[in-house]
Amino acid sequence: MEKESLLVQTLQESEFRRTHRNLQPRFVNVEFADCPVESSLDILGKKWSMLIIRDIGVYGIDRFSQLLRSLNSIRSKILATRLKQLEKGGFLVRTVERGVPPKVVRWSLSEKGLDAARIGMMMAAFGCKWNADKVFGDKRPRKMHEIYNREGMELLMKDF
Repeated sequence: MEKESLLVQTLQESEFRRTHRNLQPRFVNVEFADCPVESSLDILGKKWSMLIIRDIGVYGIDRFSQLLRSLNSIRSKILATRLKQLEKGGFLVRTVERGVPPKVVRWSLSEKGLDAARIGMMMAAFGCKWNADKVFGDKRPRKMHEIYNREGMELLMKDF
């Protein structure tokens, strides 16, 4: 039954396309069958997802217990759920190491997860410019080259 519904949905015009068909995009060179922002927010828009990606990608936090401490108000059940969703969505890679202790699970970013981390870095740059009064003690806005080191800037510019 699910396959039939998916087929019908595929054959039908998407809601995005139907509602945006006659609009002229200002900055876009291509025609979308469905909204790429909306499709990306399916997982990335869920509470904690981007912060988990940030902590794994930027801070190198790769264990469940470490993530639980770094995201101090997240509940363990929510963290477990988000990790599974991000893994299923292709953003995270779960590695199980056998040894002492008997089983160690580590999380890392996939290539897709690294691209999502770049989105987080852009959000951070936005916050550093427009929320400088909250982000910095001196309340002075910062530009991207002031925030990120060479490696960070290279990551942001990758594929451009």
